[in-house]
Amino acid sequence: MEHRRKQRARHHREAHQAHPGDAAQPPLKHPFVPQNEPTLIRDQERYVELIHHLRSKPMFAFDTEFIGEVTYFPKTCLVQVATEEQVALIDPFAIRDLSAIWELVADPLRITIVHAGASDLSPVRRALGKEPEGIIDVQVAAAFLGMNYPASLGKLVERFAGHPLTKGHTFTDWDARPLSGQQLRYAADDVRYLPLLWLQMGRELEKNGRLPWAYRETIARLEDPHLFDAKVHMRRASRGYDLTAPQEKLLEALCTMRDKISLELDQPHRATIADGALLEIVRDRPETKEAIAAVRGMPRPIVVRVGEKFLDILKANPSEKTEWFTIRKRREDEQSIRERVDRMLASGHAKATELGIATTLALTRGDLERHSRRRRQVTERGDPAPPVFDGGDWRNEAFGDARERAWVGWGEV
Repeated sequence: MEHRRKQRARHHREAHQAHPGDAAQPPLKHPFVPQNEPTLIRDQERYVELIHHLRSKPMFAFDTEFIGEVTYFPKTCLVQVATEEQVALIDPFAIRDLSAIWELVADPLRITIVHAGASDLSPVRRALGKEPEGIIDVQVAAAFLGMNYPASLGKLVERFAGHPLTKGHTFTDWDARPLSGQQLRYAADDVRYLPLLWLQMGRELEKNGRLPWAYRETIARLEDPHLFDAKVHMRRASRGYDLTAPQEKLLEALCTMRDKISLELDQPHRATIADGALLEIVRDRPETKEAIAAVRGMPRPIVVRVGEKFLDILKANPSEKTEWFTIRKRREDEQSIRERVDRMLASGHAKATELGIATTLALTRGDLERHSRRRRQVTERGDPAPPVFDGGDWRNEAFGDARERAWVGWGEV
């Protein structure tokens, strides 16, 4: 984390140093591209004026700049919005109550345009306690129009607007003030072209009948990446080692405790206790606070704070002590299953290419392996085999019904 902060500080200094040839690139001249120079809104009067402007529009672009390595939830440092008439930057350190902008972002009666916006929507969810509606992600939409997924904003602007986009200073001290003119321009360009992109993409998607697919996939891709999921953290902390079911249960309980401590301390999980330390506790099952404190990578202040809780979790979750862990060998690693997944993936990608849809969005190896695990679990119970995708998934419509999908072998056991 310290290394990342030093990198940010260095980039921030560079952004404040003028160099020959650093003149701002003028925006593309187009009715849907705002031409104004970005300024930072730090007073309530201008903020209220902006909210009134956004409320008068059926759609607007939205983005945030945040720092994720110092607090439990990423620290929102800048909010960017744009309509076809103006681009604006809001300083959340000066405008403390952002509820009005969050309500507009989540409003189902207007379109909010984002690019790779899962993290940007996280503060909206936390503030409102509900899922934002009316969201369209141009990165997802472009994948239905022949673009690779995920595509950078620069590539989308070049493809759909014919304009080269200068990028830089994305990894900088966004919580520092003042921000340089360069930093403000780069932040503004993250939203400046989104209304035009969606104008172009929306027309093409509506023409080829894929507009509903883009909206459905946007919803699926915008799950909050900052919500705690104990099983996800357990799998990540296991580092691919072959843990028994009791060991996994113990590791999951340790991850849950770490999450509570991190929330109390307002710092990221990895800054509280490293994954390796939790895994070593599972392996060695220390029996005293002193033994826990001796675990490599275990911060002593944490042991002083919650050492007894560690011992309580160990007692409540009996498991095998082991000298080492072996690498997990999944059934998907077996040659026959791997070859079948390879065939299914190749056939699925061929169909996606035929449809002009990004293969990495349409179907991944992870999709097929998850389906294989789910299918194995239900068939072992004697239940009917599940489809690869849920009933409302656009892929069922794109690739045909269950019988017509025999070309990828999805109907076979």
